[in-house]
Amino acid sequence: MNVKPFGAIISRGMSSKPSGPSECKFGTLLLRRTIPSSSCSGQKQPPNRIAYRIIRPGLLMSSAERKVHPLIVIHGGPSLPSEYLTPLAENQHLRNRAIILYDQLGCGWSSTPRQNEWYGVLQMSQDLDELVKHLGEVWMLQKYHLLAHSLGGAIGYEFLKRDIVWSLGGGAEERGNPQCLSFILSNASTNFQMSSSERNRLFREFQALHGGTHDNLSSQFDRIHVCRTPKKPAELKSALTRRGKDWSANDYTATPVAICPAANASNVIGFPPVLVIRGQYDFVTQECTRDWKRLLALPYDDGHLKLKEVVLSDCAHYPHFEQPERYSYEVERFCSNADK
Repeated sequence: MNVKPFGAIISRGMSSKPSGPSECKFGTLLLRRTIPSSSCSGQKQPPNRIAYRIIRPGLLMSSAERKVHPLIVIHGGPSLPSEYLTPLAENQHLRNRAIILYDQLGCGWSSTPRQNEWYGVLQMSQDLDELVKHLGEVWMLQKYHLLAHSLGGAIGYEFLKRDIVWSLGGGAEERGNPQCLSFILSNASTNFQMSSSERNRLFREFQALHGGTHDNLSSQFDRIHVCRTPKKPAELKSALTRRGKDWSANDYTATPVAICPAANASNVIGFPPVLVIRGQYDFVTQECTRDWKRLLALPYDDGHLKLKEVVLSDCAHYPHFEQPERYSYEVERFCSNADK
């Protein structure tokens, strides 16, 4: 077989390459979305591509028959390449499931356009929408689970809102998207200014307790409230080194789905079952995550939203490194219940 580098486009848009103990397939998606400045000026925009990889593609192809559906993972950042989430795929609890990772625009193996218009939570949610459609068309994806880490939580939430808004006009099935069976919000804030404020508050308390300057205390603080492993994991260190386009999401605050009072309640699909999971010491505190329940409960749900909250002890912002067995167990258990 002719093995191509990650991002090469061959038949079906894929290339094959081993990644550790699990088979991995790599592919790229040519984005259809445009930006206002290109549309208004009539200029031809350069092709922008999203790079993705499917770990254990054989399990993806047999997922409908086995009723063990794949997990699509949305990384955080902004622009932190998805490589830091790779260890999830090799955990024993998740090895019976296909895992799909992708790099958002501006980082990793995906395109990095110069114009700032390409970047933002809403823009990234549109790209995720295109990716899910692509996986349905190319890989016959029918059902999946969605795990969103940190900033990825906002992207995943806005993506799922699109299906709900679409359902008001006649049903999400007509839109052609595969079905999301569950949504896992991992270390994800509803308000980025709040999480920044909480991080600053925790640092001030840490500084008052230990003394010293910001520079002297920064690494010690990170070992408590960011990643509590004895050494920074190699995958995380690499991703931080390769961080991509510098754009800000600090102005993002999650807002409820806008549903007209006259809407037909029978058409509204609602959110899938939701797991909100975070670390005990995460700078994304309970203050930052408590609004998810309010935001995800639609007026027509009648209390039917299934939402579970888990706080992992001795964890901060990267629980898949800090408590990998417990974290993966909670993720797999939640997905398995939704598979049924």
